[in-house]
Amino acid sequence: MKKNVLIKGILVLVVIAFLSLAFTGCAPTTGTVYIIVTGGWVYDIYMDYNQKFWSAAPGTYTLFNVPIGTHFFEAIDTWGWTWGYDSATQYIAGGVNYVYLNP
Repeated sequence: MKKNVLIKGILVLVVIAFLSLAFTGCAPTTGTVYIIVTGGWVYDIYMDYNQKFWSAAPGTYTLFNVPIGTHFFEAIDTWGWTWGYDSATQYIAGGVNYVYLNP
């Protein structure tokens, strides 16, 4: 009888441990970035010096699965930076992030 109770107790503890791990999950390792670009022209949009969008009109652009950490964002007018330029260095956390660029 005592052995049966001990086995059931261990089984309950294993199930509780498994469910607590399953429901908490792991911390996110990426984030989603919404880049809000204002201005009157069209722009090339960069993240960490890599072009992500070409000839983008003012509006909101989305980047998925951006690694957590500090990133550098730029909006450069398609005619060159003298016509319009803005940049932002921002820490990207897990979840949703917003970057505002006003070239």
